[in-house]
Amino acid sequence: MPGISRLNLELICLLAFDVRLDSFSEAELRPDSVSSRLMNAAEATNESILPTDQGFQLWRFFETRAYRKLRKSQEFMEKTAIDLVSQKLLYFDEDRQKLASGRHKSRSLLEEYLRNPALDLHDIIGMAADLLLAGVHTSAFTTSFVLYHLCHNPEAQEKLYREACKILPDPWENCVEAAALNSEASYCRAVLKESLRLNPISVGVGRILNKDATLGGYHVPKGTVVVTQNMIASRQAKYFTNPGQFVPERWMRDSREQVNPYLVLPFGHGMRACIARRMAEQNILVLLLRLIRSFEIEWAGRVPMDVETKLINQPDQPIRIKFRARKA
Repeated sequence: MPGISRLNLELICLLAFDVRLDSFSEAELRPDSVSSRLMNAAEATNESILPTDQGFQLWRFFETRAYRKLRKSQEFMEKTAIDLVSQKLLYFDEDRQKLASGRHKSRSLLEEYLRNPALDLHDIIGMAADLLLAGVHTSAFTTSFVLYHLCHNPEAQEKLYREACKILPDPWENCVEAAALNSEASYCRAVLKESLRLNPISVGVGRILNKDATLGGYHVPKGTVVVTQNMIASRQAKYFTNPGQFVPERWMRDSREQVNPYLVLPFGHGMRACIARRMAEQNILVLLLRLIRSFEIEWAGRVPMDVETKLINQPDQPIRIKFRARKA
């Protein structure tokens, strides 16, 4: 799993900030490198938010161990975000003529933010820090669950392999175009969505009620925080046929199963939905297509793999998979 986290961090930094960390280089594999410290900071954040948020909040009176861990990790992520934004602002200062002429095309999400007059610098730094946090472990955990389900469902793995062969006739020379992901990777998308149904990374979608409501026969007053329970809703027989089974076909256009789209919201919904959703989906889809195109995978870990909930849901064990090379 650390390897997948490192890969996703590299991809997020490239797409969001137009920065290469070289996360797999000898220097960056050291524990004191930027990429290693970002991964550790993201993990520390995930581990320490719930202990500081739940129960009697002693950290409000003195600095507890969990709060100190959270503070240090967030300070490092904020510093990194400030550095990334500062570097891009310096680049803008050196290239004002291109910007003024309108000939410059944004090469990253950060550039789009900086060119948006509705966003101030504090907003942009906050979103940059959120992208770093979201880009490390969430995509890695999602990918881990998908691979687990593919290992235990060889028919689905074979269907995905056939689709990957069409998109990547030569796995080592062809690149996966965005158009192909949108028009030809329908089964790969269904595989990802079905895995997120069974194992959503987010615990749920939280909202504060702006008026009194009645939910399930209970009166819930205005101002109450209401959180949907993604995994519970997505596994109920009244909503899904064979809810405990991994069936990507239920998400295909020709499926007879009618699913309410609001039942599965792994990236949230509305204005507060995950800002890195498109990047995360694209990265995972490309990884799955390339991986299954080149290898047959078999689970080598403990069965069954369960879920551990910290700030987000994650596998409760290391990911152990056997890879067998396929013929090109």
